[in-house]
Order: sequence, then structure tokens, then C-alpha cells
Amino acid sequence: MLFEAARRVASRNSSSMCPTIIHYARFEIPFLERLHRDNALGTPFPLDIICTHRIAQKLLPDLPRKGIRALAGYFGHRVPVLKRSTGHAVATMGVWRNLVALLSEVCNITTYGQLQDWLALAPRPVRGKRVFPMPAATRQALPDHPGVYRMRSLGGDLLYIGKAKSLKKRVNSYFRSRTPHPEHILELLSQARDIDFSVTASALEAAVLEADEIKRNRPPYNKALQPGQRSLVFFSRDLKRYGPGSNRQRCIGPLPSGRMADALTAFDRWWTSRESIRDKDLLDIGGPLLARPPDRLPNVQCLEEGLNLFYNLHQEDLAHRPPLRMVTELGAKIWRERLNTTTAMESGADIQIERDDDPDPAGGAAGDEGTWTPEKVAATLAGIIVHSAHLIRRGRWFCLLSESSLAWGSEQDPHQLKHLVVFERGRLSHRSVLQIEQSPPVPPGHLRSWVDRRNNLDLATYDRMRVVTSELRRLLDKDRNILLRLGPNVFLSSSDLHKALRWV
Repeated sequence: MLFEAARRVASRNSSSMCPTIIHYARFEIPFLERLHRDNALGTPFPLDIICTHRIAQKLLPDLPRKGIRALAGYFGHRVPVLKRSTGHAVATMGVWRNLVALLSEVCNITTYGQLQDWLALAPRPVRGKRVFPMPAATRQALPDHPGVYRMRSLGGDLLYIGKAKSLKKRVNSYFRSRTPHPEHILELLSQARDIDFSVTASALEAAVLEADEIKRNRPPYNKALQPGQRSLVFFSRDLKRYGPGSNRQRCIGPLPSGRMADALTAFDRWWTSRESIRDKDLLDIGGPLLARPPDRLPNVQCLEEGLNLFYNLHQEDLAHRPPLRMVTELGAKIWRERLNTTTAMESGADIQIERDDDPDPAGGAAGDEGTWTPEKVAATLAGIIVHSAHLIRRGRWFCLLSESSLAWGSEQDPHQLKHLVVFERGRLSHRSVLQIEQSPPVPPGHLRSWVDRRNNLDLATYDRMRVVTSELRRLLDKDRNILLRLGPNVFLSSSDLHKALRWV
């Protein structure tokens, strides 16, 4: 049908060809030629292909990126996040119309024949330094204060939300011509034409606001803090089951769903049936247990030897303990050993404790099937236990933090408590400036039960508490005085937080 339609159009043209507009045509031409060869034998290829990317290279040589999404956004068109042919066809049509107008305005090209001659004869311009569409005056007018910024396209579409300790410095850092940026940031900067912002009293408040706005608006160029396919789950205390947790009276969590949740239930299955599991059943358990897909697992013998090695190394810690204590106490012990050893984090199987993400199933030396050894199997399982224990502790910590009052010193006077925020039900309910010698108030929700606190920890609140925890670490690294109040007589000072945050 495609070539029949093209031949009908071609029959009306003096060239007997059908003008066809494609973005990145060099990727599509081989497919179209093969399709024609397989379905329209004996007829000439009817498509006269014009590549919009090639035109853009000549007209806009200094635009950082000229992919379909970057170029459509540059001209004010929105491309759906999902890669679908209809959205790309509509975007290509919008790009083509804008390029036609630009060809007429800049090059005085108004006919199809003139365009073909220009593409054939005009030399490709030498690319200079990057030229960004956002006017320099727009970004240079930003204040030197903490806050949240929002980059927008020509059509006003929201592209990206970010936080900053200094809006002016952070935003302008994007636009240095030689700054190395990942591809998706260069694509973003090729579209960003305008920016709006909200000033906050502190970088911590900016981080909380950013997390909430990303959840609410889902900008296409924000990778972190997007809801996506993420969710939270709650475990039964025997670790045999998990789910959204409609009955949270006696449960563990919340924990992020995904491979780590699967690993916890697989650990219980392996532990309770260790003596009787063999071959295929062992491989079925091994995937979730090691947080690896089936094609990245060791062979059965290596897996069995590695799990036996893990058991022999930790037999005393695994004996006579319920599953929850087994995981939390063993995870804490292994983590403590790593903290006290200079070579603690050198193993390829170690998991980055600062993150909630599942470990990359393809990452690390243990991810390659040919490199598995029993020692790496044991080390990988130890890492899973450490990370699981960490996520359990982190869920408890977030429940505490969700009903708290937090005060900390300013950049100008790091030792005098100045900034105050109060969290109630995991939301920032109050902010103010503390007077000299004033303590943070008793958090209004300090009597709220543990069950109620867990019920309030949805994904947005979980991420909000995670952001606050990261900001607490940043403040501690800068030697700011911090006081966290959890109840009438429960205070955590900077030194207390230093110790506590090592474990969450």
C-alpha cells in the first residue's frame, strides 16, 4: 500500500517520483529499499527522499543536538515520551514545516528543485561552539538563591525540573560551551527556550519541592524521582509474602518493589528448604536470590557450592533466628565488618548502600556468567542481605523522619541553628527562621502510631523522606549544626545523625 500510494503521487510529478520527508533518512532508506525489493518487483523505487536531519545540519550547525525530539522541541513541538511511529511522523511534519520557513528566510529557497540543488551543492558548515536557544539574558537574570527551576520549550511545555543551592550558578553551569553533558541533557538544552523558578529559604526545602513537583508534573527529562513502574511493598514478618499491604498492623516496610523484594522471599525459600533444593529448583530460586536474570546466573554446581559457602561462613548467625532478625542482624554484621575493613567495598558483588535502586543485574564482575565462582556467589548473596537489611532500616527511619522537627545552621553561620522545617505525615507542614537559642518545636505528629506512619508512606512521601535524608548527609559533610527532634524528649544532634545515617 505504501508504494502504491507513492506511485500515485509520483504519476502527477514531472520527475515521476514521490517527495518523501524522513528524519535521519539514512537509517530508513535501507529498510524502504528492502521492503520495495520484496514487495514491488519490476517497478522503479518511487520515493525521492529528503532528510530533515541533513537540512538541519546545514541550517543549524551549532545546535547541540538535531535528533527528532531535540529538533521538534527546538521548534516548539511536543514529541510523546513513548517511541511510537505516529508521534514521530507528526513531529517530522512539524520540523519540515519550520525548516521550509527557515530555508525561505535564510537561504531564499522556495522550490523543491532549489532545495535539491542546495542539498547537493552547498558545503556542510564547519561546526563551531555550541549555540543554545535559551537567551543568555534569561538565565543570567536568575537570583543567587536556593530554589527550584523549570526549563520550558518554545511552546511552554515543561521539559525539566531541577533544584539548586544557587539558581544562578546551577542553571548557567549547563550552558558553558565545552561542558561535557550526557546525550539526554544536550537534547534538553537544544529545546529549552525559557525558564521559571521558585526561590526557597534553603537547599533542603528546594530538594523537597523538586521531588514533589517531579511527581506531579512528570517532566520528560527528569530520570530520578519519577514514579514510573516503581511502587512500595510491605512484607509479612516471616518474609514469605509481600504486597501493597492493606493490613499493615504487623508487617515490615515499606520497601521498594522489584528485585530486592523478590530476593527477600527467595532467601526465605532457600533457607527453609536448603537441604532438599536441587538443580532446576535451585536455579529457579537462584535468579531472585542473587537479583540476576536467568541468563546471568552461574551453573547449578557453582551456585550450589556458593550458597553452601555462604551458609558455612554465616552458619552461627543463621541458626535459631526468625527470618526478619536473620536478615537484619546478619546484614548489620556484614556491613559493620565492611565499614571496619579498608578493602571493604572492593568486591565486584558489593551493592551501593546509599541508593534505593535494585542492583544492576548486568553490572559488576559477578554479572558475567563466565566469571562466576563459588566465592562470588557467596559475596553476591552477602551483598543482597546487606542491601535488604539497609532497606528495612531505611523504611523505619523514614517512618521516624515523617513526624519530626528539623533545625540546622545557615551557610553564613553553620553552628547557630537558623532554618526550621516541620514534617507532619511526611509532608513539610511548616517552615520558619529560629530565633537565637530557640529549639525546634515538638513535632505535632510525634504520638502518631507506627501503623499510621506506615500508612502515610506512599511513594511520594517515601521519596520525600529519601531526599531529606540525602540533604542531611550533605549538611553533615559541610559541618552544619543539626538538631532533629522526634518527640518531647527525643533529640538527635549532628553527632547522633552521623552515626545513624551510616546505617540508613
